[in-house]
Amino acid sequence: MGGYPETTVSMIAEEVGVASRTCFRHFPTKPDMVLWDAADYDLLAHFRARPTGEGVITAFREALRAGYATQSPDQRVLEQHRADLIAAIPEIRAAHLDHLTSAAHEFTAAVAERSGRQPADRDVVAVSGAIIGIMMISQLDVSRRAAPSSPHRDPAAAIDDALARLERGFGVL
Repeated sequence: MGGYPETTVSMIAEEVGVASRTCFRHFPTKPDMVLWDAADYDLLAHFRARPTGEGVITAFREALRAGYATQSPDQRVLEQHRADLIAAIPEIRAAHLDHLTSAAHEFTAAVAERSGRQPADRDVVAVSGAIIGIMMISQLDVSRRAAPSSPHRDPAAAIDDALARLERGFGVL
């Protein structure tokens, strides 16, 4: 089998033993097959379940850690492969941006609930956008800059580091 561009949905369907129509019923586009991840939904659930006394960024960091702690080594390898595909293939990167944009509304609502504010509150929108931006750029940065065998290739560590920087503030940057 060739690389991503040469691989068709029909080829993938045949490989896993389902009809192409079944694939398209669950994954409307080929990039959706790469981007779908149950951990994304779990992350929001972990975030909503955090104690109310925690600040938004702390709660998100803890939710992220909880989610990654439940992943098996095979799932982490798969997640890294997914991040590499997002970084390398423009079609998937564009779809990833669309997914993040769609998720931003739900995440902003969760931040508003946690903070007791309205989703349109400018602080809620700003912190939600900052967190989503960190999620996006940290994964791409790790895939582009770190060598495949580098311990700095862990997307969870890169995201947590960036969130810690956001939480501390940037002083007079």
